[in-house]
Amino acid sequence: MKRRTLLFSVLQSLYWIGACLVYSYAERFLKAFGFETDAVGLIVAIAYGFAMVLQPVLAAAADRERTVTLRTAIAFGALLSCGIAAPLLFGDCALAVLAVLFGALSSVTLAIQPLVNAVGFHYANRGEAIDFSLARGAGSVAYALASLLLGALAAHGRVWMLVPYVAANAGLFCMALWFAPHRTGGVLKTGGTSLLGVIRRYPAFLLFCLGNFVLFIPHNFLNAYLASITGVTGGNMSVMLAVAALVEFPAMMAYSRIRTRVSDRVLLVVSASIFLLKTGLMLAAAYLPLGAWAVYLSSAMQMLCYAIFVPAAAYFANDSVQSSDQVKGQMLLTEATLLSGVVSMLFGGLSIRYLGVPVSLILCEALVLLGVILIAVSVRKRK
Repeated sequence: MKRRTLLFSVLQSLYWIGACLVYSYAERFLKAFGFETDAVGLIVAIAYGFAMVLQPVLAAAADRERTVTLRTAIAFGALLSCGIAAPLLFGDCALAVLAVLFGALSSVTLAIQPLVNAVGFHYANRGEAIDFSLARGAGSVAYALASLLLGALAAHGRVWMLVPYVAANAGLFCMALWFAPHRTGGVLKTGGTSLLGVIRRYPAFLLFCLGNFVLFIPHNFLNAYLASITGVTGGNMSVMLAVAALVEFPAMMAYSRIRTRVSDRVLLVVSASIFLLKTGLMLAAAYLPLGAWAVYLSSAMQMLCYAIFVPAAAYFANDSVQSSDQVKGQMLLTEATLLSGVVSMLFGGLSIRYLGVPVSLILCEALVLLGVILIAVSVRKRK
């Protein structure tokens, strides 16, 4: 168990180091080149959209496992990311070219996330002991360190922010070739259900994905536009991201033990509800002179909401579909999150520009409440 979990932790860590640039620093990176907030939202929203198209293709191929395996898909994605980032590292680009390259880089990074998760479930479903939540927690620590590093590198020049991204993807390429399965040995059975068939076959899981989509619109908004939000609420962006990611680790590390006492379904509802407090603190900080403590406390709430919700959702997705559909099940869950990213990037860019941060946060709180209701209804249904 220790060796498998260690290797999977490294795989998760490398992925989330690279993903930090896409998830949390896209606005700061692109605005450093002269893009406006709404233009940033459009670029990243398109990237999320392309990732949504790419993910089903990779997931279906990995489930069939005829020409593409988890190993080759992850390795190719990491290598492609390095290739796309190279022109940005070594030369100046026109804004239009920069937008296309950063969008492509983001799409590839987003698309391989469910494949990275599926590696852990492959070994677990084969009967090998592997702690998924501990490995995902290690990814959160890596994300925290990456956010601090990116914040420091941003002060030395915009291009320097790409260095950790390229280094992480180079490491991910090597780890995928070494650790990701070459053949699943029948654990992910040949064929399986089509993506449309998965959607029709598991209605309760589909409703859960809808709740996940609604819940993560405000979550993605807070992460993607934190630079603009902290301009109103106060607080240091890099410190907030680091706090949020660091507090995830103990909760994720303990999740395997927590779920032996409390079901994934209950934990999903409880953790989703705490998103209301997390977003509410940011809302209060936008309207009241509470000081930076409120936004840092909001970041600390990550331990009780996101850190519990993510592994619970992954286990719920794994348990809600048959073994032959597991990659597509993880992919469908991530597709919902990606779609929320599309909406949140467009919503965030336009709402901040035309409505302002405080009103945008009110709308976010309403969306969180709707997401909690949908998730509570979906987990009451049997698969």
